[in-house]
Amino acid sequence: MTPVPVEPPLSTQGRFIVDAHGRRVRLAGVNWYGAHEDLGLVPGLDRTDRRTLARRIAHHGFNSVRLPFSLWMTEQTTPVPAEYLAANPDLAGAAPMQVYDACVEALTEAGLIVIPNCHTLDAGWCCSADDGNGIWYNDRWPAERFFAAWQSLAARYASNPLVAAMDIMNEPRRTRVGWRVLTPTWGSRPRTDIAAMYTAVGNLIHQVSPDVLIICEGLEYAADLTGVASHPVRLDRPGKVVYSLHDYPWFHPGNQPRAAYLEQMERTGGYVLTRQIAPVWIGEFGSATRSLDAFSGVWWNNFEAWVTANDVDWCWWALNPTQPKGTVPVTGRHRSHWGDPEPWGLLTPDWRGVANPAVLGILKEMIPARTGPGGVP
Repeated sequence: MTPVPVEPPLSTQGRFIVDAHGRRVRLAGVNWYGAHEDLGLVPGLDRTDRRTLARRIAHHGFNSVRLPFSLWMTEQTTPVPAEYLAANPDLAGAAPMQVYDACVEALTEAGLIVIPNCHTLDAGWCCSADDGNGIWYNDRWPAERFFAAWQSLAARYASNPLVAAMDIMNEPRRTRVGWRVLTPTWGSRPRTDIAAMYTAVGNLIHQVSPDVLIICEGLEYAADLTGVASHPVRLDRPGKVVYSLHDYPWFHPGNQPRAAYLEQMERTGGYVLTRQIAPVWIGEFGSATRSLDAFSGVWWNNFEAWVTANDVDWCWWALNPTQPKGTVPVTGRHRSHWGDPEPWGLLTPDWRGVANPAVLGILKEMIPARTGPGGVP
């Protein structure tokens, strides 16, 4: 199963993402994470060739990859130690940003849409309430550097049309900046107004790369888009805003009844779809893949029912079968060593096979679009 070729640029038409021919594009992808963590590097390059991996992702039917990074990573100039690139010897001597570039190139050469995501400012694991990375600036990274980094990244990939969307900030949440505790807002208080930040960054990106979609995550760890109703993000270029939710079991009460789950999702963001305001993309969701237990549980059954009924765009967390070296920013708490197993990963530890074909099969059933313009049945 290979994805239907996408003809950029992408834009929005009501609640749908469409391509240059006005055909529905349902984003159905995977997160390849790690470039935002301690080494500024995605795992897997020591175990498989990046081009082979990209073709494997496309072969499984996915059409997109969310590729998190940190601001710290974009400024590193020290070459990545060769041991982390053992299966990609042509990258020897490359700095983290050059490795990121090479991964973007490999993915788009395979026909995949790449969605860069600023996951953190500081290098490290995300996300916690005490990591100092819950808003677009902190004591080490002023807002101006965040804005400049995004414009620079947009210019860097402006000639690659399959870098077709940019996910501006991961999981906005309450955070500490110096002695202050700041709570992100939507449409009020300029110093914490996430919607105003999305507008400013989106317009800056469009100055150098006018065709990309601007993805705007909700508040409260990307679980709350209620502010969109009264304060939608309006860019100078219309038809370019996509909103994003994340969804995990801990976002909901245990054993939540189906009706209550559907009501919660509609209230916190699904209404953006049902009112035809804009597309909504589930930029993260996932569970352990070693058994099917989670996929017969209450949360998964509720989630799958909502995604299917609303034909929602999505991105599984995660592709990775192994983890990067990770510590929590600010606190320095240890999270993972390089090569530790990733229980939620789709691939086998060698990055070459499928960890659980039944799980992949469940996701494949969710890939085809069922509604939308451009000849979708």
